[in-house]
Amino acid sequence: MTFSELDKTWKKVFELAWEGNLPIGAVIVDQDGNFLSCGRNRYIVSKRFPNCKVDHAETECIQELDIEKYPDLKNYTLYTSMEPCPMCIGTIIMSNLRKVKVAAHDAWAGAADICIQNSYAQKKRVEVEFADDLLANVQIALQGSVELRNNGTRSEVYKSFMEMYPLGASAAFKLFSDKLFADLTDITAEKAFDCVVGILEA
Repeated sequence: MTFSELDKTWKKVFELAWEGNLPIGAVIVDQDGNFLSCGRNRYIVSKRFPNCKVDHAETECIQELDIEKYPDLKNYTLYTSMEPCPMCIGTIIMSNLRKVKVAAHDAWAGAADICIQNSYAQKKRVEVEFADDLLANVQIALQGSVELRNNGTRSEVYKSFMEMYPLGASAAFKLFSDKLFADLTDITAEKAFDCVVGILEA
């Protein structure tokens, strides 16, 4: 599968992910697939408020949703490229969104299981659905390569990726070691996605 063959919603998610300082993007769509809100990870670099460590894609996406204009939250779906962390899944639960679609499990910080393990969250009936292995491995390759660039091969985050998604994590190592994304000026989300797919299918 190439980027051009993706569903329009996943295209948007990966485009937003590519814009973030960590490759995580999120969108909220209505029943007809119309985009209502979007977010990207701005961890560390955000200027929106003083504590930039909590400026994650999902929280930004929910904060940017105009609930006066779009009040029917229970019928909207949030798409995200990475399994939400405890903060983000809590934000999703408290926002009254009921449907979440995720590209990849996050073995390091993913917290979707809160939806079924916490008694209050259970009452909210949030449905979390994970995408196929291709999208998952692309996400892990993109995020893993950034993790390797920032923290090296001893990174515990990268090791957790390798345990759950060895194919995606191996692709991340190739991106890192071959410095394929060293110059990002001419690389679009489409080029990045198709590059990773090529590595995964080689």
